[in-house]
Amino acid sequence: MIKIIVGGIFGRMGQALMSAARDDSEIEIIAGFDMENGSVSGISVYNDIDKLPQNADCAVDFSSPDGFLKIAKFCKGNKVPLVSGTTGLDEEHFKTLEEISQKIPVFYSTNMSLAIGFVAKIASDASKIFQESDIEIIERHHRHKVDAPSGTALTIAKEIFAARNLDDDALIFGRYGKTGERPRNQIAIHSVRGGGIAGEHQIIIAMPFEEVIITHRALDRRLFAAGAIKAIKYLAQMENGLYSIKNILASV
Repeated sequence: MIKIIVGGIFGRMGQALMSAARDDSEIEIIAGFDMENGSVSGISVYNDIDKLPQNADCAVDFSSPDGFLKIAKFCKGNKVPLVSGTTGLDEEHFKTLEEISQKIPVFYSTNMSLAIGFVAKIASDASKIFQESDIEIIERHHRHKVDAPSGTALTIAKEIFAARNLDDDALIFGRYGKTGERPRNQIAIHSVRGGGIAGEHQIIIAMPFEEVIITHRALDRRLFAAGAIKAIKYLAQMENGLYSIKNILASV
């Protein structure tokens, strides 16, 4: 039995993870961490990391950038492996990821879907094969999502940058006004927010006489929870280090 702590347990992903854990005989949630003390489905929830149980086998975080830093501190101090899917992280947070991964196993992904990892690889390969193509990313999420663009869209863009040896200056977010002709090595991310859209990412690879459109559509948040469960089980077998969806795909 793998005993886990869930960061952001009151949120949408925290609730989806609870449901997935209930259906998995190998996973037991022993505590939650969130902005307020309380309980949910008989699980104690704390807003103070010092009150979290130290006998956890793994912590899973779907909270906020600030919540991520707190749960990362707890995991490092108590040698607890960490799985995080929290988005909106900046350079400071990624430095923290690198630092704690020297002390504990850490799994980080902006999207816990194995299929998204596969889509990102296809986009990377296509950007190498079709060097002269124009690539645009359109991402759609529910009206409650607080960051834009999505972490997943940024991850896909970074994969394309790496494939084409581009830097972050090639990335723009939407267009407005007289922008002039589109530069060859520019990549744009367009963000749509509305309703209850669980998540959709579309990569358009446009050429003069044809185009390739790669689409991933999330139909239910449970898919991300299922991916997090896979990450927990994967991390249980690993040494200290920083892992991602790429590692799981490579192991399949």
